[in-house]
Amino acid sequence: MAVEIKMPQLSDTMDAGKILAWKKSEGDTVNRGDILAEVETDKANLEIEAFHAGTLLKVLVPVGTKAVVGEVIAVIGAAGESYTNGSSSQTAKVEKSAPTVETLESKPVEVKSSAVTTTHTSATHTSAMQSDSSRIKASPLAKKLADQNNINLSQLAGSGPNGRIVKKDIEQAKTSSTSLTQTSYSNTQNDAMTTKASQPSQTTSHSTSAVGSLTPLSKMRSAIGKRMQQAVLEAPHFYTTVSVDMTEANKLRAIFKTQNEYKDISINHLIIKAAAYALNKERGVNCSVKEEQLYNPADINVGIITAVEGGLLIPVIHNVDKLSLKDLAFESRAAIDRARAGRPSASDLSGGTFSISNMGMFDVENFTAIISPGQGAILAVGASLEQAVVKNGSIAIAPIMKVTLSVDHRIIDGTMAGNWLKHFKQGLEQPALLLM
Repeated sequence: MAVEIKMPQLSDTMDAGKILAWKKSEGDTVNRGDILAEVETDKANLEIEAFHAGTLLKVLVPVGTKAVVGEVIAVIGAAGESYTNGSSSQTAKVEKSAPTVETLESKPVEVKSSAVTTTHTSATHTSAMQSDSSRIKASPLAKKLADQNNINLSQLAGSGPNGRIVKKDIEQAKTSSTSLTQTSYSNTQNDAMTTKASQPSQTTSHSTSAVGSLTPLSKMRSAIGKRMQQAVLEAPHFYTTVSVDMTEANKLRAIFKTQNEYKDISINHLIIKAAAYALNKERGVNCSVKEEQLYNPADINVGIITAVEGGLLIPVIHNVDKLSLKDLAFESRAAIDRARAGRPSASDLSGGTFSISNMGMFDVENFTAIISPGQGAILAVGASLEQAVVKNGSIAIAPIMKVTLSVDHRIIDGTMAGNWLKHFKQGLEQPALLLM
């Protein structure tokens, strides 16, 4: 029986994916575990794995086309198998669906020659100003930029879907206008120098004013902005900070460095393990809001916010509370390396229940972090710095690390946050607890 292959949600933030390449062609044999396609998501390029064996009967979403999560993209069945009514209707549905943005942008748009002229004669300007601006198809951003740069939209041809004017068209018009202005200025420079004394302020204004530039946001940066805005708007954040004495954690790390088998365990791995220890003690901080209900995950999966070229990714270490420190070090390094190489697996970017953002390597003492959508809390870790502290009535020097827990106040209150931080602090100040 034919099986419909749907676009999977390859990361927690993925809504749709673009097919970059099909690794199998129609008629090819497919085994479980084979890679079917490479997909571009909001943050990374990921691979779709086959979970059914058979023959690739039909590819429904061609290369370069987007499909929303859950949309049927291909059909696998027995060799020579005919489609069922469901398969046929699905095919028809796909073929009759609205064209994607990529399809529309790839089609040439027929525009009258008068619409693309950039010659600013007084007659053209007067005619354009009298046109009905409400009929001009332009994005809100394009209209705003046009207004800021005194550009007449009726004199531009849009390169967007159905001739819509987009930001790129405004930037091109701006560049063209700047070029004309510079040429005119060059031709009249000698005259301007002669009359400089009579018009000092106007000449100075045109020759010294700085003009900024606009650069489109990358796909990853756009996704980060969208998700962080969503998190701030949906989750009422509040923050709790404690100072952790890292003396004993540093001693344990020094011991690990002398043992070849454990030398790869770092302070960061101890922090991750301490977070899982605290999540086990205060399970409420591992919860989140889903569909206006309290969601209590079965596992403790910690995401590590990682800087990559062009933005951030959050590789997820699954079942951290069940991993030994040695295994945790291996799993986290492998996941972070895959993320930085631009080849994370689907499991690397999904299933996180809690996240950690560490800026200690930049000597940042203290900061607050925004909760990742779909989670209930995030820990911001600062640098471990030597400070004067009071121990047993005497002043001593100790490495102190400040950490701040951000929580979603819809489901996590101050008592729960404080209890979590108490156990996190205990885990690092008595690291033998992390070895059990």
